[in-house]
Formats: sequence, structure tokens, C-alpha cells
Amino acid sequence: MTQFEQDQFNYTEHIQTDNLLNSQKLVSPHPEEMLFVIIHQVFELWFKQLLHDTGRTIDLLENNDLAQATWLISRMARILGVADSQLGVLEMLSAADFQEFRPYLESSSGLQSRQFRDFEVLSGLAETAGESYAAWAERLWPGIIASHPKTMHQAFLAAVERSGLPIIEVYQNRWDHFQLFSLYEACIEMDRALASWRHNHIQMVKRMIGGQTKGTGGTFVEKYLEPTLKYRFFPELWDVRHDLTTAAGGTVSN
Repeated sequence: MTQFEQDQFNYTEHIQTDNLLNSQKLVSPHPEEMLFVIIHQVFELWFKQLLHDTGRTIDLLENNDLAQATWLISRMARILGVADSQLGVLEMLSAADFQEFRPYLESSSGLQSRQFRDFEVLSGLAETAGESYAAWAERLWPGIIASHPKTMHQAFLAAVERSGLPIIEVYQNRWDHFQLFSLYEACIEMDRALASWRHNHIQMVKRMIGGQTKGTGGTFVEKYLEPTLKYRFFPELWDVRHDLTTAAGGTVSN
């Protein structure tokens, strides 16, 4: 350690640089495996931050601190946008290179990311995506739903109820109810950013292994990944778009 490092606040210790840079445990001799591992480790770090911020957001919504909740939800949308952009880096791993080290991965799969599933459940997906998702998540991770008795979706609905205003009224009189309007739009953006990440993740998987190929986790793109595109944490905010269209004289299909 240099004298400078001894005299200054230790960045290396604070960030745990040594542990971070020594946490890549490669299982193949292929040089492209490093990119695959690092990208997924970065995803896991972002998932950790998303979980941290989702828990904070629930508390803020429960305390009716809508301004700070809006800020955090907006930031989570940006984090998802960053994660989405990182898929483009992963796509610089060619399909041929991936196939050369893929057998070494055995049954390792992104499906095994407990953090991402916790993020989905904590955000409320077990409530909004239907019983089939809840049953699937519980089968994959027994007890995961009970481990998150409070969700962001529940806290959001409680905030809507406390406002005493129908969601459509907030949109129609958005400048009179700007704080609620801002919260709702932040929630929509978070949903949109996650949907974009899901879509581009599917395209990346198809680019790597094809659409009809079984993944290392034992699932097929059409059977597991593509149905997730319809998932939303805040379906009420998407449904109100239909109401706004109808109220303005437009036609919505049944």
C-alpha cells in the first residue's frame, strides 16, 4: 500500500475492489466466458439495488411521502434502462463463441437468480400476473411470496385510495394533482423499462441459441420468456389509458 493510500480514505476497502475483481470463477478455458460472467454479475448488483430501492419505496408510500417515492421509482426505471443497454454488450459475444463454452455451464441459468424473483414478488407481480405466476414462483422458490408480505403494488393502491381520487381524474386534471400524476407516470415508466428489458433479453437469447432451443435452465423461449412480456406491476395505470381513450370519444376493443 502506498503512502497516498494510507493517508486517504481507502477507496479500495470501501468498494471491496479486491473481492469484486476476484469473484469471477470461470468454468471453461474459453476467453469469452469472462464477458458472460461479468455482465451477469453486474445484473445481480443492479438487482440488489432495485430490491433496496423497492423496499424503501414501500415505506415511503406507506408514509405518504409521494415525492421521494416518485424519485426512487424514476431511478429504478433508469436502472432498468441501464440493464437493458448492457444486453447490447452481451450481444457482442457471438453465438458461435457462446456455444463453445455453453456445455460447461451445465444447468446454470438466469432462472436461478433469486434476487430477480424477489424483485418481481416484492414489486407485486404475484398479485398482478395471476395465480399461474404465483404458483410458478412458489414452486421455484418455496416461501418466496410469504417472505414479502408487503409489496409495492399494495402500497401504491393504498396511496391511490388515500388520495380519494379516481386515477382517471388525476390524469384529466393532472396539473391540479401534479404530485399524483408524477407518481403514476414514474410507475408507468418503470413498467415500460422492465418490459423493454424483457423484450430485448428474449431477442438476445434467440440470437444466442435460437427460439426453439431449450435453455440451460430447461425452459424454451416461447413457453417461458415470451409470456412474461405481458407482466406489469401497475396494470391499473395501463387500463386507465383505455378509459381516457373512451372518454375522449375513441373506441377500445373488448
